[in-house]
Amino acid sequence: MNKVVIIDKSEELNLNSLKKGEVHRLQIELSDNSMGRPWKLPVIVIRGAKEGPVLGLTAAVHGNELNGISTIFKLIEEIDAKSLSGSLVLVPISNVPGYLMNQRYFSDNVDLNRIMPGKPEGLTSNLYAYSFTSKVISKFDYLLDLHTASHGRVNSLYLRADIENEETRTLAYLQNPQIIVKKYDVEGTLRSWANDQGIPAITIEIGNPNAFQHSLIDETLDGILNTMRYLGMISGEVKDMVTDAYICDNSYWIYSTKGGIIDVLPSLADEVKKNEVIAKVYDVFGQVREEVRADRSGVVIGKNIRPNCDAGTRVLHLGVNMFEPEPEDIPGHEDFVAEED
Repeated sequence: MNKVVIIDKSEELNLNSLKKGEVHRLQIELSDNSMGRPWKLPVIVIRGAKEGPVLGLTAAVHGNELNGISTIFKLIEEIDAKSLSGSLVLVPISNVPGYLMNQRYFSDNVDLNRIMPGKPEGLTSNLYAYSFTSKVISKFDYLLDLHTASHGRVNSLYLRADIENEETRTLAYLQNPQIIVKKYDVEGTLRSWANDQGIPAITIEIGNPNAFQHSLIDETLDGILNTMRYLGMISGEVKDMVTDAYICDNSYWIYSTKGGIIDVLPSLADEVKKNEVIAKVYDVFGQVREEVRADRSGVVIGKNIRPNCDAGTRVLHLGVNMFEPEPEDIPGHEDFVAEED
């Protein structure tokens, strides 16, 4: 087993200091916790024997989104550092406090993926995010940020990427998703900050939280390896992986207006038609209180799976194309943008 090297809080990740052709396991000290000790970020660096780009992968920026961890572990098994060109920088657990607490948010209940790149002062989440971006993410040439659905919901395997940007469009088309959302970069996300810094970045949403789904993990791994072939990091044929993907101009959540017990009917990646019943909300006596209908035709990106439903609960994440008629003015559609998972 390789020795784990501690990178002191006063230092940054220095790839040039690491020996070529080897795998390096590091713990990078970030901001302090309530024990008066720094949080230690696990990082695996596979430094190739030959020169090439730095590809970064981050997982568990939300602490309960775990499929990316297994994706990274499987990638490590696939790569021979001695035949690699460039470096892989792999962060299996980006939000260490959230992971330890088995929750989406940081220890102060702030969403790290809304405050990037953080600040050198202020809330503890801001300090952590600032250290994370400045000491680690800033060293990347490219970034694939691995997420899943949040608690109580499920996702297809889909991408969020700015398709208007040539470099991020290329990264998206190298992957193996069921669905691509042509998503502009939402301020405060890791993807947005990286792209602003000239680090082409996309978000890969790999299924469901709090679990390993190996079929989706393996499909994601295929896309990552294809990306590495395109970047010249490993040998092999580069493939266009989106031949069967459903490409959406935008996406949004449809909400319930009644409370009760909800049954969401379509499956992930199903195409639904305008006015189709997508969910039924029952009262506790089994009587239907509301039939939730799709206000546009589109594809099911994600959905709620918790039966207990307050009025205003997110029901279904719908991917749509802009040539469809505009949605009616119903709750949740005001900004026509889905929240980042």
